[in-house]
Amino acid sequence: MSAHTGRLLLSPQDPFLLPERAPLTATLSEAGLLGTPLEGRNQAFAVGERFLQLVIFAGCSVRIEPSPIGEAPFCHIRFTGPFRQPVFLSGRNTRPPRCRSCRGRLRSWREALSDRDNAGVQITCPACGEASPPWGYDWKGQAGFGRLFIRVEEVFPGEATPTLALMGLLEGSSGCKWQHFYIQDD
Repeated sequence: MSAHTGRLLLSPQDPFLLPERAPLTATLSEAGLLGTPLEGRNQAFAVGERFLQLVIFAGCSVRIEPSPIGEAPFCHIRFTGPFRQPVFLSGRNTRPPRCRSCRGRLRSWREALSDRDNAGVQITCPACGEASPPWGYDWKGQAGFGRLFIRVEEVFPGEATPTLALMGLLEGSSGCKWQHFYIQDD
């Protein structure tokens, strides 16, 4: 079995917001991002007929497998959540975030975020002393927080970017701004 490539994740910019899944699913299906639900894979969908117009891929050897072939990984879309409180998602590509005030690195981020429930956590920057919630740090698109995530599986970090049209669809359906980031499994 091949190793997992990584994933592109989409979530509301405000980690406390929890958009309703049904309108999001309907909007993304109608727009052609989501294809048919995948049998035996909870909350997962095949990529839709307009997937490649809504998610732009860069690179010279991009390979997208849109359907399962045996046990090999393939590109598909999955909803994760809802969670009671914002959760932190990171991977082996996650690097120490930077303080938005002084740009100092938070090298102890793993220890500071060891609990999955980080809703009330304030982290003090070791360089300038400013306390911020963990989502107040600059994660450089390598980690994120939220209560609901849309995961585009089998995407190498940085090779795919959601278009402005896709971000507009998400905002229009949910009434909030969205962000994206990438992670690879540990």
